[in-house]
Amino acid sequence: MKYRDEDYEYEKRRRELEQRKRTRPDAEMTSQRRRNSSQQQSRSTGEQDSYARRCSQSYGSDQRRTAQGNGSRTSSRSSGSARRAPQGSNAGRSASAAGVRQPSRTTRPVGIDPYDRSYSSARRSETDSYYSDMSARKRQRPVDEAVGKKGKKQLSAKTKRKRRTRKILFAVEGILLCLVLACLFVLSKWDLIQKASFGKKDVHVNDLSQNVIESMEGFSTIAVFGVDTRNMETGRSDVIMIINVNNATKEVKLASVLRDTYWNVPDATTGNEDKFAKANNAYHTGGAENALKALNKNLDLQITDYVTVNWYAVSLAIDHLGGIEIDVPESMMGEINGYITETVESTGRGSHHLKESGYQHLDGIQAVAFCRIRHNNGGDDGRADRQRQVVGLMLEQAKKAGPTTLLKICETVFPEVSTNLTLAQVISLAGSANDYQITQNIAFPYHQVDALVGSASVKVPLGLAEDVVQLHSDLFGDTTYTPSETVKQISNKIESQTGYGLSDRND
Repeated sequence: MKYRDEDYEYEKRRRELEQRKRTRPDAEMTSQRRRNSSQQQSRSTGEQDSYARRCSQSYGSDQRRTAQGNGSRTSSRSSGSARRAPQGSNAGRSASAAGVRQPSRTTRPVGIDPYDRSYSSARRSETDSYYSDMSARKRQRPVDEAVGKKGKKQLSAKTKRKRRTRKILFAVEGILLCLVLACLFVLSKWDLIQKASFGKKDVHVNDLSQNVIESMEGFSTIAVFGVDTRNMETGRSDVIMIINVNNATKEVKLASVLRDTYWNVPDATTGNEDKFAKANNAYHTGGAENALKALNKNLDLQITDYVTVNWYAVSLAIDHLGGIEIDVPESMMGEINGYITETVESTGRGSHHLKESGYQHLDGIQAVAFCRIRHNNGGDDGRADRQRQVVGLMLEQAKKAGPTTLLKICETVFPEVSTNLTLAQVISLAGSANDYQITQNIAFPYHQVDALVGSASVKVPLGLAEDVVQLHSDLFGDTTYTPSETVKQISNKIESQTGYGLSDRND
């Protein structure tokens, strides 16, 4: 089939319009100049079929999309134009002379049907394989020294140190913030505590030698009184305990003074300094100040700090700590249930009787009843030992408790506490709570005998002065301590009034 020149011109104009739609203006202008040059060349040479040769070359150029877009056309026209195109090197030279761009590496070769889709698909396959190969090469490239196995950039030692320091600073700031908030909370609740009506300088102490005073340095000694009523100014102190803390080692030693101990008890109501009675009578007649005076006078101590709590406060604290685990023997079942009933009535807090003996979980009221057991279970000695046992368990529970629990205890227990400790002392002691370790439990006097003095059943010390010597050795490690004249006089009066003394010891 032969084509007329009009057909070529029509096809030429149509493709030029399509090319303008697909190319940039600058590229279109360049193409227009090339076409004008080609037309002038063809007119000068007079070759009618030069246009077909240029078309075949242009179809193989970079403008593949145009050729692919026209792939629906029949290949007969292209084949015909290809048959008219001259072959050989002369055609290539004439195309160069006409200013037509030569085919590049990606140009469709001369003689290939411009509407042949198979060739375009093959070229696309080659392109896809090329990019796939490049991606594989990127994946297989060696790992950079600055990049870890998981693709994370490895930091320098200096950067790591900076980040570690920053994290530590953030942690320290968080801890300090929590401490500040806790201190502010305690400070806000501090006014709930009942304050002492006397100053520390008003507390009586014996005239002690310089060596004895120096032996007590480095220790914090606090007296704890447990009263049987919610009124902190009256009542009898069922609990008289000395807590001695080694400030350096955080070792805690507990010394319980038996409440029925017979010794000098100054009568604050009458001013009688030579009165002898039970140890718990000192708090009843003159409150905490008189109780401290009795301890210092009979034991050669210099205690000026005290804390008074009632059974209500103790039961609250134990409940907030989650209770304690205690082994209750069968011999205590009747007495502990009786004290449970009495403590519920005195505190107004609810509880229930124990149904069986053995190792079990006690709530606050039940634990208080356990501390108050006295008859047929070791007497006053056994009760003091149980009180120290409960205090030790409470301390262990407090170490495990979180800040929220401890702050809750402060909020509910403070109104039931009387003390002359300063806020700074409380914060200092609380800050080292986890470091405290109870290393010794002492029941004082070491040697005593049950006796009847007048109509009162009391515990008579067998050689008070000698027991005080041992007490100073246990609490302060002072093996050179010598009792003061005051302690010696009290010890002699006890022996003269009761008829019991050092010679009555069995050991």
